[in-house]
Amino acid sequence: MFLAQISDTHFRSQHEKLYGFIDVNAGNADVVCQLNALRERPDAVVISGDIVNCGQPAEYRVARQVLGSLDYPLFVIPGNHDDKAHFLEYMHPLCPQLGSDPHNMRYAIDEFPTRLLFIDSSLTGESKGWLTPETLNWLEAQLTQSRDRPTALFMHHPPLPLGNAQMDRIACENGHLLLKLIERFPALTRIFCGHNHSLTMTQYRQATIATIPATVHQVPYCHEDTRPYYDMSPPACLMHRQVGEQWVSYLHSLSHYPGPWLYNPQISCPVDER
Repeated sequence: MFLAQISDTHFRSQHEKLYGFIDVNAGNADVVCQLNALRERPDAVVISGDIVNCGQPAEYRVARQVLGSLDYPLFVIPGNHDDKAHFLEYMHPLCPQLGSDPHNMRYAIDEFPTRLLFIDSSLTGESKGWLTPETLNWLEAQLTQSRDRPTALFMHHPPLPLGNAQMDRIACENGHLLLKLIERFPALTRIFCGHNHSLTMTQYRQATIATIPATVHQVPYCHEDTRPYYDMSPPACLMHRQVGEQWVSYLHSLSHYPGPWLYNPQISCPVDER
């Protein structure tokens, strides 16, 4: 199993820029080109929410056109910037597993050694996250079904505070109910989120919980300053690879830089000629 996870694409309508100056559409198109050009090709691409910025159909039309050019199966979930109905209408052709109910988007992927679960943690009209009773019941049933099989969960909002003064206020408000499931089901070992626009990691019992960077603009981690910053620090995605019985995740830069070059021992420690 080899997955590429991107997040928080925040597509805008055609010819529109985010905040008036960030060309997220061009940035996301570049990300798609980079992923399609990978020498080691993922089995699928995961997008963990906030596909568009304002939940408008015109934004989803751009998103579907750009994301539809990915050369991989696509697993997506909505975020707080997404409109559930429009999200389902435009993303379902790219991810049929979403089903037909915009208020109950959740699904399981069983084709890999690790089970993959995808849930909607968004709450209509709110920036914070919320897990419905139906979602929690579905999760409990899926984890019961998993038994001892390693399971990873993808959602938009982190289920617990991460010490981020700006973003903790809009994390998943009832995420403590998910933490109880972690306590009950030791097979749930990974929870990967978007939302925070930064790589932030913690551990709860046996589960690694992480938020990942966005594809274009980022949110700096501040522990005390609650003001809503954002910046253009380098974008990145997370790669998840099954190595034997281990799940290994690593950061993959989406910025442009020289290389890669093959190591040449002859030029590593050259002998000075005198």
